[in-house]
Amino acid sequence: MRKLLLSVLLATFITSAFAQKLDDVQEKISKGKYSEAKEKIDQILADPKNHTNANAWYYKGKIYAELARQDSTGSLTYDASKEAFEAFKKYQELDTKNVMMTLDQNVGLFTLYDLYYNQGVKKYNAKDYAAAFDKMKNALEIEDYIAKRGYSYNNFSFPKLDTQLVNLTASAGYLAKKEDESIPYFERLADAKLTAKEHREIYALLAEYHLKKNNQQKADQYLNLGRQLFPDPDYWVALEFGNIPASDTAKRLARYEQMVQKYPDNYSLALDYATELFNYTYTYDKRPADYTARQERVQAALSKALSLQNTAFANYIMAQHIYNQIYDLDDALRAVRGTAAADQAKKKDIVAKTDKKYEEFYGYAKKAFDLYTADNAHTRAQDKANYRKIMNELVDYHQRKKQPDQVAFYQGKIKTL
Repeated sequence: MRKLLLSVLLATFITSAFAQKLDDVQEKISKGKYSEAKEKIDQILADPKNHTNANAWYYKGKIYAELARQDSTGSLTYDASKEAFEAFKKYQELDTKNVMMTLDQNVGLFTLYDLYYNQGVKKYNAKDYAAAFDKMKNALEIEDYIAKRGYSYNNFSFPKLDTQLVNLTASAGYLAKKEDESIPYFERLADAKLTAKEHREIYALLAEYHLKKNNQQKADQYLNLGRQLFPDPDYWVALEFGNIPASDTAKRLARYEQMVQKYPDNYSLALDYATELFNYTYTYDKRPADYTARQERVQAALSKALSLQNTAFANYIMAQHIYNQIYDLDDALRAVRGTAAADQAKKKDIVAKTDKKYEEFYGYAKKAFDLYTADNAHTRAQDKANYRKIMNELVDYHQRKKQPDQVAFYQGKIKTL
């Protein structure tokens, strides 16, 4: 009996001593002596036996949160806000009724959110994106914790998805060159299927990132989601094409061939492919061995583009393709130097082919001229250059046909440019 009585007395003494220590902490808090209060609460929690006391963790959170708030210059050598957050979480883990924090509407958690968020915005505006990313991540972690538990303060509560904060966090990480770390935040926005116009670039960014990482499944996921939410076939097809250097012609052409098979009815893609082939065929120092085969590919690609949409530029490119073939025939004609019957027959054949090519050229050139005229091409630099070139070629055509009135017409139009 004496032993039992002694144990009870000892336990009572220990409990009383611990309560006195917490009273000392409260006294320091009431007097605004938070540094001293920190020393006392740290001493209490240095003893593992006190780790199961919920109130000790509550007071640690309260003290560290206030120290974080007071640290306007960032002179603390530890992250007081982080320490406070962990302490509050520990308190709520031990006291499932959350008695102490309910009394003040969990204001400590909202205070920590405000501290991190405001610091993050300040760092972001100062272009210190790495620091901003860290602050925003912590603000978002606390916000998510609050929202998940349904806490509110003075009738304010956080939304299920704070698009502004998530976007700021993602952007700060991305600008800090922490691309891999920022992507989950962008994915969080994309997975929410946001439809505001400014969010379209998020789906593009994610698709490009996963293409770069050779994760075709993820890339397709965000490409398809982007297409669904922001219908714009040309934009998404161009994005899917990828960033292949202009100098890597073979790789670009191979990619175009894959894409035109996948999207056979996309005009912009078909025309871009035809234009790439045109440049590949007609830009050379020495005529390539497969020159004729290349010309055939250009012809087929341009015909496909024109079957999808009969535009000024598509007709212009086709006219240039045929004009190059006329130059080739002129070269072939000059190469025939003999006077024998066979040579004369060959010349005659080349002239006949040239006449036919000029008529073929005229159809596309006249169409390009008409469409450029209707579309006020003279008002745009690139279109104006094409417009001028097609008119000079039409002058050449009509001079060859001995049609001075048409020559004068196009020469007059050229002067007005």
